[in-house]
Amino acid sequence: MNNNLNFLKDETFRFDPKSCRSANVTLLEAKFLRWLFLAERSNVDVIQYFGLGFAYKLLKQGLVDNPLGVQDTAQTNIWKLTEDGLEILKTLTGVKS
Repeated sequence: MNNNLNFLKDETFRFDPKSCRSANVTLLEAKFLRWLFLAERSNVDVIQYFGLGFAYKLLKQGLVDNPLGVQDTAQTNIWKLTEDGLEILKTLTGVKS
């Protein structure tokens, strides 16, 4: 985890919609990336808060990873942020690499 982005742990943090537009991501996608930045999540978590269709869309874009692929093992199928997803978060927040 990148220490430069520790401020994302603050519950009051909000993304700037203009930054999202310039990074070519929606506000919901930015929130999902931040959510995965904070912790790896299981299928159950993803389904409950965002939906698998949304997660698979970001998987195809290379922003998130699901190492077990499309297996339906709910508790062990873990979603996490990729390096590309981390770069998007850095772009959104203005953090230099």
